[in-house]
Amino acid sequence: MVIACTRDCYDTCIFDSNYKPLKIFPFNGFTCSRGNDDLRRNGVNRVESAYFEGKEVSLDRAISLLAQKVKEIKERDPTKILQLSYDGSQGLLTWYYPSRLWNAMGATSTDYSICSAEGHNSIASRYGSSFGATPEEFEKYGAVVFWGSEAAVSFIHGWSLLKDKYKVAIDVRKGITASRSNEVYLVRPGGDLYLALWILKRLLDKGYGDGVEEVENLKSLTSSLDPTQVSQLTGLPLEDMESLVQLYEMKRPLTIIGFAMGRTFNGGDAVGMISLIPSVLGMKRGFFYANSQGLGIDFSYLRGNHMVKPRKIIGMAEVGSRIEEVELIFAWNINPVHSLPGSDRLMKAVKEGKVFLVVQDPFWSESVKLANLAIPAPTFLEKMDVVYSYWHTYLIYNSPIFPKKGMEEWELTHRLAKEMGFTHPLLEEGPEAAIDGALRRTGVTLDRLRREGIVKLNPDPPYRPRVGPLPHLLPPPKGTVLVFSSHPLYTNSQFKEVHGVPEPVVWTRDTQGIGYLISKYGRVKVRFKADTSIPKGVVYMHKSCLMDLEGSPVNSLFGPEKGKYGGTPPLNAVEVTIQLLNSS
Repeated sequence: MVIACTRDCYDTCIFDSNYKPLKIFPFNGFTCSRGNDDLRRNGVNRVESAYFEGKEVSLDRAISLLAQKVKEIKERDPTKILQLSYDGSQGLLTWYYPSRLWNAMGATSTDYSICSAEGHNSIASRYGSSFGATPEEFEKYGAVVFWGSEAAVSFIHGWSLLKDKYKVAIDVRKGITASRSNEVYLVRPGGDLYLALWILKRLLDKGYGDGVEEVENLKSLTSSLDPTQVSQLTGLPLEDMESLVQLYEMKRPLTIIGFAMGRTFNGGDAVGMISLIPSVLGMKRGFFYANSQGLGIDFSYLRGNHMVKPRKIIGMAEVGSRIEEVELIFAWNINPVHSLPGSDRLMKAVKEGKVFLVVQDPFWSESVKLANLAIPAPTFLEKMDVVYSYWHTYLIYNSPIFPKKGMEEWELTHRLAKEMGFTHPLLEEGPEAAIDGALRRTGVTLDRLRREGIVKLNPDPPYRPRVGPLPHLLPPPKGTVLVFSSHPLYTNSQFKEVHGVPEPVVWTRDTQGIGYLISKYGRVKVRFKADTSIPKGVVYMHKSCLMDLEGSPVNSLFGPEKGKYGGTPPLNAVEVTIQLLNSS
């Protein structure tokens, strides 16, 4: 019996029944602080019962109330119902299967864009898939470039395999990964696309690129690049840019592209062009972004999209700005107050009674506390699920090690449909049959997975390097830009139960004290801390900082802008100003 850490993380560690990390590659018997803290966290701050308008009710009563509300809105206009979910758990049943009910009813869907979609779609437009290097291939490289990746914090097993290689960090600030690397290049926010294009230009000038289709289009685009202008846009002197060209040519490094890159200005184009650098050098899959889209799992099948496509989509970047189009939100596997741009507008609509918010969650998150109706869910330690990784290629049958609290997400799906008297062929296929359908291209059955616990997939996704869509050469922001970084103790809004609610701290080069961080969409009250290592024009926060000093979400600073490939909001590209109230 095995259990897998299902949270949104590259590593997806696998444990034995005593919750000890397996001593197999690439976990090698260790896990991160969050993995170690899960046993302690599991019993703290739990949603033990259903709650309606702040009062405890039975699960049966909660389902009845929800059914009445959903049915009433559905009969008028089902698109007024918005289903919201994301990667709080990478379980196939937890995340994907419940969408079947909402899609079958004609409810509005989100676009699942908040994190990695921009990079996935950009890379896939150039290769046919975003699948890159596997853990086994990591070990073969003698050098690695961490481009916009805080791998030492957020990708510890990948870092472990690469820590003794020659390491280069390209980032907007000197974080933990950069401080432990052999070379560091600090780029102006939004300048990564120009740096990638310059490297490509110089390699193409040297005669590389024969194996890449449409390479003449790339040569035409890069031929007009002026070194002085590129130096200004990237913030790097020409000699540093040339050093990177030589590094790629001589050391042929693996390139780790962080998800943060897809959330920068020109982010999709930057990710796509960065991924092309190894291919221009003739290196097959010499990059890594995320491998989940190349495993052969049919996620759309689990959501029922083979039968019913969502009638309407509101992008995750747009929920706040389009909240007037919604009357009911059903959220699971996500903390929307923390995750969504403009979540202050969502909070306001719920508090004013314009939106009825339903949240199913194991823990009392900020979204659960806001909700009109809260429904308890079990954690991954308490339920069966099938888990995949976006790095390694193991598929895991997750077996519970604790008694279940709350109602599983797929179970609520069927209970709600029954209470409403709603039937559809999608719901006639139970969760286990749906998993088998989603896994058919992998060659693995649920029965085999149940018997063996772990099955290693051997994916063979498309690989046909081509230049693809050419980027529009838009200049990056000129002002001060807010960027986010991973915290070693938290995963997004998770683990406050163990480590407390983090103070909203903004790190700057020279500002110290209490004040406001202001964008064109809103302002948040924070504590500023000075650090002379922070480059000019950059301020940064940890992603775990959720609410400001006045109780407003930090995402009040963001609007509905979307990336052109996957619709991902450019959360690392918002221009801000600082209004200091008092210094300390």
